[in-house]
Amino acid sequence: MSKKSIEQLLTEIDNFSRTRNFSRREMAQKLGIPYETFRKWFQKGKGRKNPSSVHIEKMERFLESQKRIDTHWIDLWAKILEWWKTQHRYSTIRDLAEDIGWDVWDLIDHFQNKEMPPKLVVEKIAITAGLGVPVSDLTLQEATRKTGKVKYLLLFLEEELGWFRDGSRETRDILREELDPGDIGYISSLLTMLEDEDKFRRWLALTTNRFNFFKKKGL
Repeated sequence: MSKKSIEQLLTEIDNFSRTRNFSRREMAQKLGIPYETFRKWFQKGKGRKNPSSVHIEKMERFLESQKRIDTHWIDLWAKILEWWKTQHRYSTIRDLAEDIGWDVWDLIDHFQNKEMPPKLVVEKIAITAGLGVPVSDLTLQEATRKTGKVKYLLLFLEEELGWFRDGSRETRDILREELDPGDIGYISSLLTMLEDEDKFRRWLALTTNRFNFFKKKGL
């Protein structure tokens, strides 16, 4: 990436943090980049550093995901406006505003001008209307964190199970006595089905298995 393109990318990141009132430290945390590394990209003078290709890719992915989410909110507001024309649950916007706990005249103004209200209001109306709500930034950040934990758990599990794989039958018999086949099957199926969303949803609707053995034993 050229120097000009890097400057533009950093400007977009800086503008994003400013519009959402994030400090540099908070923005670095959202990106998953060490603050001391992140802040040097915005320094003036000789101490300034350029981001690595890995960090550039991370910032580009972040901005792209935010654009998709923002587009989703705009589309969702358009769906709400269409829903309002055909719904029969509320007689007036006042009734809707009172139901979701929002200022009546503010909501009337947004509907009349077709201007999107705060996301909190859009979310409340969408839930009321039974429309899909975009995943929040914090949820995506938590998903990234938990994915990392699962990855390390799998690495740890592979190492531990490898010991039993290469061990004697007697050691494997102990493992079989302590673990429940139903729980093993459930975890194995869950990991497999998470690979594809359609398969996962079908599996979730049909499966009756749950991870219960250790819970029942109070472990």
